Amino acid sequence: MSTFLTQGIILKKEDYRDYDCKFIIYTLSRGKIIVLAKGSKKITSKLNPHLDFFSTLTLMVANSSALKRLAGVQLLKKYKRINQYFSKNISALYFLEVVNLLVKYDFKDDEVYKIIVSFFSALEDGQNSQVDLLSLNKHLFELLSHLGYRPKIKVSRQKQLAIEFHRLVTEISEKEVKSFNLLAKNLLFS
Repeated sequence: MSTFLTQGIILKKEDYRDYDCKFIIYTLSRGKIIVLAKGSKKITSKLNPHLDFFSTLTLMVANSSALKRLAGVQLLKKYKRINQYFSKNISALYFLEVVNLLVKYDFKDDEVYKIIVSFFSALEDGQNSQVDLLSLNKHLFELLSHLGYRPKIKVSRQKQLAIEFHRLVTEISEKEVKSFNLLAKNLLFS
């Protein structure tokens, strides 16, 4: 069984069997991958304390016949303010869900990784919800443009722009972005 080291960002987490979890992770060297973290729900798990959303991680991944397995993880940077503020948390969850919907598996693209990290940094430094919404829109535009969708901007207000980006993402992915309702309720229509 071969292993590789890479940096990554957790996009999604799902329970799998009694004590295991499956993670969808965007990695610097392999793109979007699914890994199984055996025993990660146990209190004594060596992996559990490091598997946080809104952080960059160093991962050791073992290739196996079925699913890649997470063999080790180390926290590189945790974006603490994203976890502390509800509006930042919602924006980050929405952005990660959009990345997960639009990006294909096992396709390496350093620029997508850089866009996610740039968004986390901007969100971490944002002083209020208007700045956070501006950062979200800016990085959604960068992501969509980089992926080849080149959105046409027809509105100037940030709240309307977020709604237009959401419509475009829904149209492209042909799936509903589940966290949009929470984003809309707390940032767009408040």
